[in-house]
Amino acid sequence: MTARAVAPAVWPVALWLVASGLVGCDNHGATPDWSRMITQPKLLPFGATDLFDDQRAMRPVPAGAIPRAWIADPARRTGCTADGADLDAAPLPVTRALLERGRERFTVACAPCHGVAGDGDSVVARNMQRRRPPSLHEPRLVALTPGALYRVIASGYGVMPSYQTLLSVDDRWAVVAYVRTLELSWTARLDALPGAVRDDAGRSLP
Repeated sequence: MTARAVAPAVWPVALWLVASGLVGCDNHGATPDWSRMITQPKLLPFGATDLFDDQRAMRPVPAGAIPRAWIADPARRTGCTADGADLDAAPLPVTRALLERGRERFTVACAPCHGVAGDGDSVVARNMQRRRPPSLHEPRLVALTPGALYRVIASGYGVMPSYQTLLSVDDRWAVVAYVRTLELSWTARLDALPGAVRDDAGRSLP
């Protein structure tokens, strides 16, 4: 049977489905009310309602509930050891994939202020009158432990806001690892690089 022969039998079904959809949206007026899904009665976030004793539309989180992305390791979550000291190493394996993720997240979240190279040179930084973002290559920042860098990203510092909502726990560690590669790129000696990397770097230098 050809498609042309099947088509006449399909059309009535398709038209019935379309008509049913229009009836479902019909408000019995001259034209269907396409805004009914928007204007229908509903409880809004932070709104009030008489349905519950506390008059709140938003319901409290059940006791003991944890986020789906919860990370059990407190050091990984906070950047600190059990005694409150900053971690001196990232709690994740520093792989090429982690660094690539860190580069991508750094470009989105950090580079607008700190610059793509982390040197504090960006359009946003040049137009900040209160205080420009510092270069991540300053000795005082290079001296920070990975845990301290993590806490700055998570909690903010000075005029820099917290990035908890933009960067997940592991993304923060990826950014920390990438920042360390940026710092290393400014200070590494050519003769300290592995052979193949040193040869490639030598060929790219003037």
